[in-house]
Amino acid sequence: MTDTPSTTHGMTPARTDKRVPALDGVRGLAIVLVLINNVYPNRPPLSAFDYGVAHLANCGWIGVDLFFVLSGFLITGILYDTKGGAHYFRTFYLRRILRIFPLYYGTLACVYFVFPHFMQQQQQTKYLLSRQAPFEWTYFANLGYALRGYPPFPTLQFWSLAVEEQFYFVWPFLVFLLTRKRLMTVCAVGLAVALALRIVWLTNGGTANAMYMLTPFHADGLAIGALIALVMRGPNGLEPLERWVAPVAAICTPIAAVALYFDQFTLNPVRHGPLYAVCFTCVDLGFGALMVAMLARPAGALHRAFSSPTLRFLGRYSYAMYVFHGFVLWVFQRYVPWMASPPPVFGTRIPASIAVLLIVVICTVCLAFASWHLYEKQFLKLKRFVQYSKDVDPTRGAPGDAADVPRASLAAP
Repeated sequence: MTDTPSTTHGMTPARTDKRVPALDGVRGLAIVLVLINNVYPNRPPLSAFDYGVAHLANCGWIGVDLFFVLSGFLITGILYDTKGGAHYFRTFYLRRILRIFPLYYGTLACVYFVFPHFMQQQQQTKYLLSRQAPFEWTYFANLGYALRGYPPFPTLQFWSLAVEEQFYFVWPFLVFLLTRKRLMTVCAVGLAVALALRIVWLTNGGTANAMYMLTPFHADGLAIGALIALVMRGPNGLEPLERWVAPVAAICTPIAAVALYFDQFTLNPVRHGPLYAVCFTCVDLGFGALMVAMLARPAGALHRAFSSPTLRFLGRYSYAMYVFHGFVLWVFQRYVPWMASPPPVFGTRIPASIAVLLIVVICTVCLAFASWHLYEKQFLKLKRFVQYSKDVDPTRGAPGDAADVPRASLAAP
């Protein structure tokens, strides 16, 4: 395939941008975990079982890390597959803008120019918004929340969107400049540095909230996803990683489980120690192993599970669900008192809490569905004017860089 697209009667032919159903399913699992974490009411439990269920739901924060692993994998695959093609940077950024900006900035417009007029304390609300505005409008919401506290409206989930956007600011240039092997080294170093920074930060009095939201501390997932995409595009595909799936799962799963247990189920949380810092790396490595196991066996049970219609449906609308779910919960908690504090039923809050979760999720799905078909999709239609100049296929290996090929191979006729 040539680096520049051929034309017919002045038109650029559409290139393959393959969508893998199972990867939509991975995205669906991630949003399910996030919704359970953020929506399930965390009110004073009435029994030990209530306590256990509420704190188990809190472990759903790992869904954001799954999003990061998947994003690192997909974005790196796109960038590497299109590297050397025509309009590499322009095409990537324009397509990202069409996918991300309309919903993000449309939501911010409502937050800053519509919602405050319906609040009783308008001046206080406007003051709090003014403190966050420079950060939220420039995709540095994570820095704003770490420096100036939580926002007055439920936009806290925007911290992870900021992390991904900051990844987009830097990574395309590194992919463009470096060979595959050097990029893999960058991924490995980035993973190690993120872990080291977290340990140093937590053991020297840094806050867990800042560590959780700031990009340098939370780059593991992106690096692991990127590494998988780069290894897959080597001469042996995923084979070098397949042999590590079982050992990584065997080591990382127990460590992550122990860290989550002490963090959620004991009176002495580990949010100020090395175990909590290591937990993130283990969670990300575990999700990376899951991705490798799924991708390496297209006909396997794991691949079929992630290809389920339900997970794929949720994955398709996961972006809007992620953006909207906090607002849906916020409205219900303000105007439906029992949803703010679920009442006990036969001595337990679990039935009412599950009802809150289901109601909020159903409304969020409906809102995301409407947003996709009435709003987001109209912008995505413009992607036909910004086609990749090379095929993009997240399931296939690609030839390595010339620097990756043995000299004997280069000399062969």
